[in-house]
Amino acid sequence: MDASAIKPVEGPQVWTAAEFAARSDWRFSIPDKVIDDLDTVAAEARRSGMDQDTYPIHATNFPALHEFGNAIAHSLRHGTGVAQVKCFPVERYSTEELKVLFLVLGHHMGFVGPQAPRKRGIGEVMDIETQGAKEYYYHRGGPLPMHMDPVDVVGLLTIRKAMQGGLSGIASSMAVHNVMLRERADLLALLYRGYRNRRRESRVGAGGSRLTDHYVPIYADIGGETICAYLPQPIVMAVEEGLITLNNAEQEALTLLDATAERPELVYQMDLEPGDLQFLNNRVTLHNRGDYADWPERDRRRLLLRLWLTMPGWTKYPPEISHTDVEQDRTPV
Repeated sequence: MDASAIKPVEGPQVWTAAEFAARSDWRFSIPDKVIDDLDTVAAEARRSGMDQDTYPIHATNFPALHEFGNAIAHSLRHGTGVAQVKCFPVERYSTEELKVLFLVLGHHMGFVGPQAPRKRGIGEVMDIETQGAKEYYYHRGGPLPMHMDPVDVVGLLTIRKAMQGGLSGIASSMAVHNVMLRERADLLALLYRGYRNRRRESRVGAGGSRLTDHYVPIYADIGGETICAYLPQPIVMAVEEGLITLNNAEQEALTLLDATAERPELVYQMDLEPGDLQFLNNRVTLHNRGDYADWPERDRRRLLLRLWLTMPGWTKYPPEISHTDVEQDRTPV
C-alpha cells in the first residue's frame, strides 16, 4: 500500500492508557442471575461427572447468560475492544468445573474455538516446566512481547496469580497505527504489505514448505475496517531459520512497531486478580505479559484459563491473513 493512501483510524477503539483508564464502558460485574446459571451448570456437571469434553454446551440456553454475553460482545465490537469482568466466583468451583463454565459462557457469546489438542475447548496458561522445548508459548513462563491471538476474541480467566509480577499490558493497535502514520508512514506501509511467515509444523506436512508463499499483512483494511494481525513469532522464526532475510527498512518497521506498542502512554497495565475475566478483540488490541516469579509448588503456580471465540457477524478475514475461524473451519498458517 502506498503511504499516502493510509488514513488515520477513528473511533472508540483508538485510545491511550489515560483515556482508557478514564472510561468505564469496558468494566462489567456479573449479575446474580448469571451466577445462578453458572451454579446450575456446575451442579449438573458435578452430579453427572461431565467435563469440558463431555458437557453438552450446545444444548444450553440461558437467557441471562445470553444478555450478559451480548453486552460484552457489543463492548468488544463497538467500544474499546476490551472487556473486564470482576469477581467471577472461581473459589466456588474446581478447575475442571470452571472450564465447563467458561465454555458455556463462550457458547452464549460466539463460536468456541480450538485449544490444542482440542478442536474446541479451554486451555491452561501456565508454566508447565517440562524438559525440552515447549511448543505453545502459553506453557512457558517469563515475559511475552506485544502480540495478538489469531482469532476474533480471546478470553482469560485468572484462577491463581504468580508470586510476584506478571502484569497484563494492553494497547490499542489502532492508536499504535496512528502514531506510526504520523511519525513514519513509510514504515507503516511496509506493515500493510506484511512479511512472509514461518508456517506452523502442523501445516507443513511431509516435504511441505516451511514458509508462506505470500506476504502476511500486519495491518489491513477488510470491508472498510482497519485491523491489526501482529504475530511476531512466525516472522522471527523465519529469520532465525534462514528462510528470509529482512532488509533495513523491513527490520526498522518491526522495531518501530514493537517500540511504539510498548510506549508507557499507550499501554494500560492490568494486575489480574483471581476471578478477573479479561476479553480482548484481537482485531484492534495488542497485549503482552510482564516477567514474573512463580511459586515453586505446581498447585500454587500462576494459572489462567484461555478461551478463543469466533464472533458471529464479524467481517471475515481474507485468506492471506493468519486467522482462526470456527465457522469456516479455518486455522492459522
